Amino acid sequence: MGRIILLLISLVALSIFSITAFWIGINDVTTINSIERLPILFSPARFIYLFIFVLFTSLFFYVWRAFTNRHTIFAITKSQMLLFVAACILQIAFLSAWHHELYMPACILFLLQLLSLFGLHMTYPFHKEYIHLRIPIAIWLGWNLFFLFIIISYMMVYYGWHGLGLSNALWVVITLTVGTATALHLRYHHFDRITPAVFILGYMGITIANGFDELFVSTASLFLCGVMLFGILFMEKKQKPA
Repeated sequence: MGRIILLLISLVALSIFSITAFWIGINDVTTINSIERLPILFSPARFIYLFIFVLFTSLFFYVWRAFTNRHTIFAITKSQMLLFVAACILQIAFLSAWHHELYMPACILFLLQLLSLFGLHMTYPFHKEYIHLRIPIAIWLGWNLFFLFIIISYMMVYYGWHGLGLSNALWVVITLTVGTATALHLRYHHFDRITPAVFILGYMGITIANGFDELFVSTASLFLCGVMLFGILFMEKKQKPA
């Protein structure tokens, strides 16, 4: 029961801090406004950030399932609890550093958070009876991976990186392609349909945000959405015979 309490406390703290950061503001600015201060093409329409409410709903369901499964073979393990709590703490620390414009420490914290989250994701076997248990974690991982590419794009603009002579639009398309490859890697090697689905949502937001002003970026986003949709439906790694 102590593990469930720690999960719940960590999640409540993270959800309050994140919603405050994104929609109310910390240090007189919201996370969304801080991102939109710079002309970033890899940035979705504002309404896409409402997805965090879906994310936290799924995470509270994860904690509820941990409670109901506490006396079964699906009970949450000590390592899973520690990784979950670590991911929550690191994400709170990241948001705090970001809102105080400590961008490099924030990036390090976010990468550590992603490692914790990926480690938690990997603790669930790829058997069908376990897949539903990791769906909330896959949603969290998918959203944070997508947000990682927003952060990378922000840092490139913030530090005035000129992109080796390539245009901003071309670099965004390259970033979109890398993001797609990452999502499809998880789909193929880790049987994760959720992450590419989250990326599709984010890419649709990028298409809407850029519209006809950046037609190259918008077209590439839509094309890669189609690629990921194909991967969700048809990519399947063959299981090795026992």
